[in-house]
Amino acid sequence: MAMNVPYEAIGKGFVQQYYAMFDDPTQRPNLINMYNAETSFMTFEGLQIQGAIKIMEKLTVSKVSFRRSEMNAVAVPHIHIFVSKSVMRESLSFQKINRIITAIDSQPMFDGGVLINVLGRLQRVSSIPQIKKKTIQRLLMIVQTDEDQPHAYIQTFILKPIGTSFYVQHDIFRLALHDTADEDPPHAFSQCFVLKPMGNSYYCQHDIFRLNIHDSA
Repeated sequence: MAMNVPYEAIGKGFVQQYYAMFDDPTQRPNLINMYNAETSFMTFEGLQIQGAIKIMEKLTVSKVSFRRSEMNAVAVPHIHIFVSKSVMRESLSFQKINRIITAIDSQPMFDGGVLINVLGRLQRVSSIPQIKKKTIQRLLMIVQTDEDQPHAYIQTFILKPIGTSFYVQHDIFRLALHDTADEDPPHAFSQCFVLKPMGNSYYCQHDIFRLNIHDSA
């Protein structure tokens, strides 16, 4: 299969659609349709997960069951993600997330897939419960301090072609946290490799390097 020429547009279109769904509490469960039931893998902060159901158990705050149905294609420029008419049998609540994308690096793969590496920052926004007026002042400081500072992160996707669309075969997520207190610490970086077998060894077919530098003070 030939390499996908509009790989950069595919990468940006996928990232935009994926995070739009992830960051919307009502849409996040629909991410299950971007993963394969058996051949999708996720590494979340070092934890290895396989299969769409297990991945969604990690990404959502409670389990959700779906019913299989026909598949409808949702069009994005240069990319189609198949979204099934799945039925949620359980209501969910999620924390909101503020997200800033710093860079998206993509490479075409020889099987028609796309390798995507995302550098960004995210901030958890806690929901505010119903409280009595007399406790507002006391809780205001707690609520404000619970708004944690933005954290840098790296997320890598490998999209595999399926018909005229793609699914996420590999997904690696890691917060860019380092154990350092230096006044002038070394610059953080992320580097993603894809190794391909060659006889009884391997060669590096894909290599994406990015310094973790964000436009922020």
